[in-house]
Amino acid sequence: MKRVVPMAVLGILVLAGQGFGQPIGTIENLRDKAAITDQDRQQIRAWASAMANNLATYRDTDCRAMIAARDAIVNEGRKEGRSPAFCQTFGDEAIAALKAAEKKAVSQEARVNLFMAVAELRRIEGIPLLRAAIEKDPYAASRYWAARGLSMVADAVLERNTPHVEAEIADSIAKVIDAETSPPTLLMLFDALGRFDHERAHDVLADAAGKVVTRVSAADPIASQMEDGIIRSLEKAYMREVRPEGKTRLLSALAALCASIMPPTGEPNLMANLNASLEKITGEKVGFVPTDSPVMQKLALLEWVEKFVKDRKIPKRPALPSAVEQAVKDIGGGEPTP
Repeated sequence: MKRVVPMAVLGILVLAGQGFGQPIGTIENLRDKAAITDQDRQQIRAWASAMANNLATYRDTDCRAMIAARDAIVNEGRKEGRSPAFCQTFGDEAIAALKAAEKKAVSQEARVNLFMAVAELRRIEGIPLLRAAIEKDPYAASRYWAARGLSMVADAVLERNTPHVEAEIADSIAKVIDAETSPPTLLMLFDALGRFDHERAHDVLADAAGKVVTRVSAADPIASQMEDGIIRSLEKAYMREVRPEGKTRLLSALAALCASIMPPTGEPNLMANLNASLEKITGEKVGFVPTDSPVMQKLALLEWVEKFVKDRKIPKRPALPSAVEQAVKDIGGGEPTP
């Protein structure tokens, strides 16, 4: 599915970097070495430090040298054509260099490029930098790439079997969910949460989804895509959750989506996707027909809410837009259930 990213972000993030100026040394001769010596490490450290410093401090009108430094770091961090020993050493040194350079990166361009590099390296060692950025960075584009980085590194976190890292990431996301307003950034944060199995991640996902969906309009294309991502994350978490109370929280979040989403939606299949997700996780159906009008689809989503309340699968009905209160009364045959 095509993702919408604000043009202001794209203007900074997508410019193709070409090599400018003379490279600062080289580490190509080390890429295939089965063992990295102390001297090799020093060579890698010097190269990574110089590139990270260029990334953070270089001043030119079109940022090409800065982007070239970023691309060089990311390229060296790829596993293809590199020995495991080189990959491990380079990753360690590159993250350390970027951490040191972060203090010098004061412009928006520098900070965005720095967090792009950290994200693309997909290293667990870079997670503290990414967490700090989503919590404190002043630039929306930097926070977006930090959030995207947390999503990109999720597979490595799971491979390492580090549940405490999952919980730490969830804690950081919980801190920012009330203040963060950028749908693309929120989409990445929800995607990260949806990849984890830790109960803290599932609880933060459920609570955050219930809050965010009431703040956005599904008519906005970016917000609609974010809600579609939330649905997928909630579904994955629900299918893997083992705690009854955890399942209840996640189902309550899905009910909040049923209540809050109002047609027309920027993502044409948003309501159908939500219904399909609920059918999958519950094994049940309501009167949702994908070919029905958006209004009828909305009424069918409200049937899910009433069904969950009636069957005591959720403790209470989520807040409803005032425009649908009468519809709920009609479906329920009277006043809304408290």
